[in-house]
Amino acid sequence: MIIDFFTVLLFIFVLLMYVYLILVRKSILIKSVKKKIVYVFISTVSLLILFMALSVEQSADQRIRSFLALLLVLSFLLDAKGFSDDRLILGPFDRKGILYRDIDKMALLLKEEEIWLNYFKDGRRGPMLKFSIPLEELLCFLSDRLNEEAEINILVDENQ
Repeated sequence: MIIDFFTVLLFIFVLLMYVYLILVRKSILIKSVKKKIVYVFISTVSLLILFMALSVEQSADQRIRSFLALLLVLSFLLDAKGFSDDRLILGPFDRKGILYRDIDKMALLLKEEEIWLNYFKDGRRGPMLKFSIPLEELLCFLSDRLNEEAEINILVDENQ
């Protein structure tokens, strides 16, 4: 069994990526909610890759690559957004994030069991995040971390 150099390189990449994603995920104190369709799509693609890997005649090196490709697709399930101790993390590879002290304004929209959060920094709106925690808990978390001048607007969905 001969393992190709690129297979070893792919293995090292997948290993480092998982370590990084797990460390970022652990640094997030309050995680945002993902859409359920993401889990269905990633699971379907993963099962398709697994089926193709098992049903096609392959060498050991190709089977290892197929398994590593499966792990690459499954890594999308580890992606997390949310609040860390000192910053807002907007994606799995968001190294810097948005520091709480840089946020000028936050808008919270209460919809059913979710809180939709949007922030403004330097007059520009950031991406929308969804959370499924109680409003009191989120406000307590933000009050300790946002700067004194930052304002928080709370909007209630009238369709409730």
